[in-house]
Amino acid sequence: MKKLLLLLNLIGLLFPFNGNAQIKPGTEEQYQTRLSVLKSPVDLSYNPQVKKHIDAYLENPEKTREIIGMSKVYFPMIEKALRVKNLPTDLKYFAVALSELDPLSQNPYGATGMWMMMYNVSKMYKLKVNSFVDERKDIRKSTATAVTHFKDLFSIYKQWPLVIASYACSPVMLNKCIRMAGNSLYFWDVYPFIPENTREAYPRFVAAAYIMNYYKEHGIKPVYPDLFNENDSVLVNKWLSFQQISATIDIPLEQLRKLNPVFKKDIIPYNVDGYWIYLPKTKGRLFELLKDTVYNPLPKPTEFAPVAIQQAQTDTTKTPTPTETATQQAPNETTKFDKKRVSYTVKKGDILSDVADWFDVTPKEIKSWNKLKSDKLKRGQKITIWVKHSKTGYYKRINSMSTQQKKKLKKKD
Repeated sequence: MKKLLLLLNLIGLLFPFNGNAQIKPGTEEQYQTRLSVLKSPVDLSYNPQVKKHIDAYLENPEKTREIIGMSKVYFPMIEKALRVKNLPTDLKYFAVALSELDPLSQNPYGATGMWMMMYNVSKMYKLKVNSFVDERKDIRKSTATAVTHFKDLFSIYKQWPLVIASYACSPVMLNKCIRMAGNSLYFWDVYPFIPENTREAYPRFVAAAYIMNYYKEHGIKPVYPDLFNENDSVLVNKWLSFQQISATIDIPLEQLRKLNPVFKKDIIPYNVDGYWIYLPKTKGRLFELLKDTVYNPLPKPTEFAPVAIQQAQTDTTKTPTPTETATQQAPNETTKFDKKRVSYTVKKGDILSDVADWFDVTPKEIKSWNKLKSDKLKRGQKITIWVKHSKTGYYKRINSMSTQQKKKLKKKD
């Protein structure tokens, strides 16, 4: 029986039946020796804390194969951004350590995107983060921002382990940890005082550098993604939904989401400069040819007004509250309601008469729909306005326009 078991084990080693059987574990001595061979301006020295993270990559070979495959797509772009700022290209491994190169990553503390960027950092570098758009998920913009942040942090700490730690936990927190470590600037002295949820950022970075350079020695073969083989960018300067794009030029919604993770609600909002979206190479030209068709709204059930208005449609003896100015039809005809509700958030300096002018309604109507007792509007106040159904898209854009743009709107009869 023992001889049979030995023979089966030998056969399993020579002819592995699955991917996991091919993974070759390493020793501390191997890790230390291999890391010492890597020549980098960033300190990649081995520490016992690094071993558990290397082992984690080896224990999950399927995920590691995917990360290595994705690196073939993302690393050239990251390296280019790092060279522009004259920073070490080995910082690309930090994206692996932070998010496993997943642009949709998010943690419970609010860090988001491939670089796991916090909201305050994104605002400091003027990335857009709002209800519809989160540019922390934009691979190119977030990479450019992260690289600039690295450069700024390096001007403070002058050594990359502390830069990586400060990126993960914030400079304010790291400075506190340095004081607790007796003002030592050696990372491993500061390490025990760093908050637990961000403490492992630098060890994971070193482990990522190891696995991305020595995966072949462990029998790991990358799995290359086919989603990003070839894609094209097109400019969208109107409100547009992923559903409209998908239905018109035949692209699965899931593929659109993966190519354009920056849009949070499957909607590309209006922006003066427009937004660049990414489509498969074969679909980019089709989008340009069918642009007018793509922008056409999809057929959908008519959106009705509140219950009081619906009742008014069947009762021609009553005047519909939000449609006092609508054309009255003959008593024997069915009243057709052609209004749709939009919302507007009051900005600084807005007055009721201007808002009414922009939306082609009267101040009296706005006061009636929102039960306002005076003409005064408060900044941040949300008001409801009923507009012509066919021009809903036009009126919705007003909410995101600048003061100068709204001044250019001409009053219509």
